[in-house]
Amino acid sequence: MKKIFLLIFTAIFIFSCNNGSNLKETQSDKMTEEEKVKFEKLQNMSPFLGVLKTINSYDDVFSEYDSKYSMYFRIKRGEKEEFFIPSEINIRELVEKYPVTPIEKEYFETKEYLKNMIQNNSILKDFEKPLNEYFEYSEKKISKMKEIENYYKSNEYKKDNFQKGKILDKEYEEILMSYSYYDSSLVSEFQNLESLSAKYLLNNLKNSGQTAAYNIFRIKFIISLINKKIDNLLVFKEEKNNNFINQLKMLEKDLKLAISQAEKIKDSEIENEKLDIDNYKLYLKKTKTYTKIFYKGLKKLKSNNSYSDNDELYIFESEKYHDLQFYKDNEKNEKMKIFYQ
Repeated sequence: MKKIFLLIFTAIFIFSCNNGSNLKETQSDKMTEEEKVKFEKLQNMSPFLGVLKTINSYDDVFSEYDSKYSMYFRIKRGEKEEFFIPSEINIRELVEKYPVTPIEKEYFETKEYLKNMIQNNSILKDFEKPLNEYFEYSEKKISKMKEIENYYKSNEYKKDNFQKGKILDKEYEEILMSYSYYDSSLVSEFQNLESLSAKYLLNNLKNSGQTAAYNIFRIKFIISLINKKIDNLLVFKEEKNNNFINQLKMLEKDLKLAISQAEKIKDSEIENEKLDIDNYKLYLKKTKTYTKIFYKGLKKLKSNNSYSDNDELYIFESEKYHDLQFYKDNEKNEKMKIFYQ
């Protein structure tokens, strides 16, 4: 009887070790039911999200004006740009070909559309605050653009030899420089949305027993979270404190666990999931190399709460290995493109 019991126990143990349900979870990709419901609702709103994504300094309603103003009125000296006295031709070009009134009209039409979109879709409420911040920035900018236009249209620059023009240029530049503050909130919301999308896909892989795919894409996801965390520190001036360090420590723990679990996947499991074995193993091998610098940088950060070289915390993946496709089926690879951004 004891032998039979022992055989049954051994069989159960072996089965559980080889079963995808025995996967060790990482904190990074856990998804609450609330997050799942939110993401499923947001999936139906991709056209609206596309409009929101165009709210940035490169392709919003001001981009062409900004480009021409910079070209005609500013010059680069060393690392800085300074006011440059424009030619009569360039003044007329800006005033006549890029008048502020049509830009202002287009902006307010866009503003009305975006405000209505947020008000009529409660699921987008997280974007309300950053959008209002963007509107505040835009209206300061339009006001200053009008001052600049009036100054040059009235030929006032001929009377004061561009003295007011220099002041207006400085004020306009200050408004432009403030954009990173307004833009950071929107970027943060889209980062949250991208993370939700990746977590949703990872949970689907895990729940459907696609253990190999889950493990390899989980590694890519955690690396992206680490690099975004460093970006937030550098670009958005996120405070470097114990909370920041603890979050990086959690991500380090998750990354080590994910790599360890991926290494345990058998070739037969990779093949059964229609994955490319060579790419799977190559990516895993290179990732172990890339992450050594991150572990070293984090160890230094943990020991003295400071570091001189932020690059020690980035996990740099060469484009060649970052872009490795894991599925043999291109259609499946296309569905996973969120992990390659």
